[in-house]
Amino acid sequence: MKKLILSLSLFPMLAAAVLANPFSDFKAQIQAHGTALLKPFAADLGGLIGGNDFNSGRSLGFPGFEAGVDAVVQAKPSSDNLVLRNTKVNAFGLPMVHAGAALPLIGADIMLRGIGYSGFSIIGGGLRYPVIHSGTLTKFIPDVSVSAYYDVITYNYFKGSHMSMDASASFDIPVIKPYVGVGIDRTNLEIKGISAGLNGIDGSISKPRYTVGVRFSPLPLLYVYGAYNMLHGQTGYSIGAGAKF
Repeated sequence: MKKLILSLSLFPMLAAAVLANPFSDFKAQIQAHGTALLKPFAADLGGLIGGNDFNSGRSLGFPGFEAGVDAVVQAKPSSDNLVLRNTKVNAFGLPMVHAGAALPLIGADIMLRGIGYSGFSIIGGGLRYPVIHSGTLTKFIPDVSVSAYYDVITYNYFKGSHMSMDASASFDIPVIKPYVGVGIDRTNLEIKGISAGLNGIDGSISKPRYTVGVRFSPLPLLYVYGAYNMLHGQTGYSIGAGAKF
């Protein structure tokens, strides 16, 4: 609980980290130190993307709809991520906007998300399927869902993809709704726009991710949340808000 409170109290720092552009020296670092820097960089980027995958274990249920904004911040680059460490980047983050709707008949939710700024963009989507869904008479059993996402990544000096799979659980109790989850991210990046000798070189990496968070519903249709993450072994924080109908 202390870690969750910390994630909410650090909102100004998180916002500043999200709005910064930590990728601006990617070209210079790859030119100076080579392509061995690519995979550790991809691992940290994939953790930020995957950290936006869920904030509840409860599916929408047809004809449900939701939309919101999310942000994940990593407290510092991993020890191998010299693209960021060499340029003295500390906390860095990634915002997202998302929307989702429940599909009829099959019981799954379809989710879309994306962001674009400073030459960097992500667009992706996924499916979330309920494994356990609590009801009026079973409020105190957890909601459990599984999800899978695919995202396309574009930047001035790299392009690639991110795939993730998750399982999450939460309690749909009034006002405060705790949740936990685990996921795995596979991120592939390919160098472009740097030099003939480097363009086209790619690297892929897969890493696990863990989350514990709390979602608050101050009003019936609105929610805010905060979470503590282990992003591929690195400390991270999530914040977000949205509306659910």
